[in-house]
Amino acid sequence: MILDDKKRVIGKIVSINSDRFTVELLSGIKNFNVSGYDDIHYFAQINSYVIVPYQDRYIVSEVVGVREKDTPDFTNAKEQELNKLYSVKYLDVLPIGTIKDKKFDFGVSVYPTLYSDVLYIKDTELDVLFEVHDAEVFKCTDCEKEGDECKEHKDTRKGKTRTKSFDVGESAIFPDYKIKIDVDRFFGSHAAVLGNTGSGKSCTISSMLQTIFSKETEFFAIGSTFVIFDVNGEYKQAFNSLDKGKINVSNFSIEKDDQHTKFQLPHYFLNIDEWELLLQASEKTQRPILRTALALATLFSKKDNEEIKKIKNHILATCITSILRDETGSPSKKDRILSILRKFNTEDIKLDKSFKYTDKSGVEQENLSYDRTTLPCTIENSLFVHFGGIIGTGALHCYLEHTDTEGNQAFFDKNFQMPNYDKDTPFEFDELENALDLAILYEEAYGNKHIRDYCSSLITRLKNIRDRQDFKFIKEKYEGNKDQYLSEILGLESKKKVSQITILNLDLIDDELVELVSSVIARLIFDKLKNIKKRNSFPVNLILEEAHRYISHEPKRNFIRANEVFERVSKEGRKYGLFLLVSSQRPSELSRTVLSQCNNFIVHRIQNPDDLSHIRQITPHISEATLKKLPSIPTQHALIFGSAVNIPTLYKVKKAWPLPLSDNNRVSDNWFVDKDQEFDI
Repeated sequence: MILDDKKRVIGKIVSINSDRFTVELLSGIKNFNVSGYDDIHYFAQINSYVIVPYQDRYIVSEVVGVREKDTPDFTNAKEQELNKLYSVKYLDVLPIGTIKDKKFDFGVSVYPTLYSDVLYIKDTELDVLFEVHDAEVFKCTDCEKEGDECKEHKDTRKGKTRTKSFDVGESAIFPDYKIKIDVDRFFGSHAAVLGNTGSGKSCTISSMLQTIFSKETEFFAIGSTFVIFDVNGEYKQAFNSLDKGKINVSNFSIEKDDQHTKFQLPHYFLNIDEWELLLQASEKTQRPILRTALALATLFSKKDNEEIKKIKNHILATCITSILRDETGSPSKKDRILSILRKFNTEDIKLDKSFKYTDKSGVEQENLSYDRTTLPCTIENSLFVHFGGIIGTGALHCYLEHTDTEGNQAFFDKNFQMPNYDKDTPFEFDELENALDLAILYEEAYGNKHIRDYCSSLITRLKNIRDRQDFKFIKEKYEGNKDQYLSEILGLESKKKVSQITILNLDLIDDELVELVSSVIARLIFDKLKNIKKRNSFPVNLILEEAHRYISHEPKRNFIRANEVFERVSKEGRKYGLFLLVSSQRPSELSRTVLSQCNNFIVHRIQNPDDLSHIRQITPHISEATLKKLPSIPTQHALIFGSAVNIPTLYKVKKAWPLPLSDNNRVSDNWFVDKDQEFDI
């Protein structure tokens, strides 16, 4: 042991377990402090640290208990005072990591021997523990190397500094120390901010982003992209004071106003699973029909070429001939066929299409006759009802089933396969209702006569969405393609960043729609990042407010697929640069998969036993003593642990300014008012 270490011995280890040591303090220590050559050191404060020199390293341990050996009864006050001075005192400490070569490593693999000396911790060691170093790192523009790594251009190098770490607050135990988190380790992985309602989660997130974007040196965080799912409408206020022109915020809301851009989510960007989620389609019968309807809606929205026309003709001919053979009355048949062809048609099968047919005598005809009346032979005229019957049933059958010179039916294809839904192909939302009817007719043509009854709830649900105003942002036409849409969300314009924070204000819609919107946006961004030219070069951070509302541990049956999107992002997003920051007041209700993939946690006060138990399960490397602090964490304080910090640390959160719109209601101010007070609600 070096001489300096001998001067700061406070006790010896008298008991060693795998998870804790017992330290017997030196006799004569009265007030749990030692006067060092640099300062007075307090070493017996709960949550403070002591160190144990062992071989070539120091084992850092956290103080979790202070006690005194039991003593007999005292006969007088003087004896009691003397006993207090000379009684045996103990510290219970938990080993948390080691310092070696001025570097801290979390976790302990070697243990000290019995009666090893225990030292109070110095400021230089706290510096290592809290990573007190320059937050800004110079990056040379000539060689792209950082800091002292650039030796070639040491005297002439040019470049700018980049933020490597930033402070989120100050230590609750050592107030002179700022708690810094590593930018790459925190925002380059998934993280969670947890705590009871009103404990300060949104303030913590706002404070972090405000600190990042307050950088005054050359490089601002221009390339950052934060997409906030703001389900309570809190965050716009928090970023009003950012340096506009350098750092910009895009505010989207379901309802457009002077301060928000109108948010849209084009329905044709939804994939099959998301449509099933939206319409709550049942698995066995409704989902296949819905898939067919979506395929038809996109198919009939495309311009015809020979292949597309062939597919359309087969579908229309199949449905029309099936209706003609139906046992329903002729007026009903006519109305159904007219309805189809007014919505869906081709140049070969449309109401005004003229055609020739061969009558029973084998003579080719181009007119239809009844009761001395002659009509041009068109599809619409062939549907004319006379005395309860359709006059052109045979003619229409003849046309739709005619064969070409090679003996193949012109409109029917024996090898026909229904095309797939082509998402991203624009179609009117109302067309889906028509396409659904056509899909049911097509299924009925193949003998499934009960399919319409089975799909009645699907039809009702679709009509309900069609008529509801809160679904308007999904049904409206979007002037642009998917790439343009994603560029708006990601703050890009002509491949340049024009905004760094995108706030999606979703407070006007219910959980059902929040779940849909969040999963679709996450999936679109994930797919985009997977296919960019330079993989993992455009990091995007999704901030999920009140995440338990749409990433549930036990989702409703219809919302299982929404969960799957976020669970996939949590498992694979890191490879492509998509990261989650999950904020929730009920961690026990969150998806186990998503929470287990988080590398960093900021935990405010949590008192619910289920939530506390859940945090224990997902963070087995965190000590029981650390977790016991959670129910009693003060306001504006939090416990941070994970890969972005060296050790689990209780800290006072840096105050956000401006604050998000999440203040507690001052009931007394609103109750005790003048009699003439007006209430604008």
